[in-house]
Amino acid sequence: MKFTAKKFATAVALSVLASSPFLASAASNGYKMVLIEDTPGVTTIQAGQLQQGISEVTNYRGADVDNFSLQMSLCVAYSRLSQLDQAQSACSKAVSLAQSTPAVTTDAKREMRALAYSNRGVMHVLANDRVAALEDFKRAVSLKDNDINQHNLARLTADINGVETNQFAYNSAE
Repeated sequence: MKFTAKKFATAVALSVLASSPFLASAASNGYKMVLIEDTPGVTTIQAGQLQQGISEVTNYRGADVDNFSLQMSLCVAYSRLSQLDQAQSACSKAVSLAQSTPAVTTDAKREMRALAYSNRGVMHVLANDRVAALEDFKRAVSLKDNDINQHNLARLTADINGVETNQFAYNSAE
């Protein structure tokens, strides 16, 4: 299925639920990343079979899935594998594609960009680039002030300020 405003609204509505299966933990550091439903490799990536998930995404040749969703999956999988050059590429492509994806509303594009910036921010955290991460998390919140974006910004801010962050730790049972 091509990315449509309806599909995006459904994916985002599901992704911001605390118990959503569309959230992926980046390593075990308490940050949250977003995957888009109905994308090749998502189920495999969620199961922790990251290399297999990457293979499913990169070998996908259908026309039913948009590039944005595929790049979001690669961003998460490569980040979790600490393959940061590939993660940087996929995360940045997702940011770029979010702006140019056809058939979605301006509001949906803003939300897509926000989620892509948030994912890229987590990748920057994993690369020990807190300045770039902070910029991406702030941009994500300014585009769409949702639970995921707020969580990641608060988590990084607490880390920077040396505040105990146990209350921000990722909990799959949230």
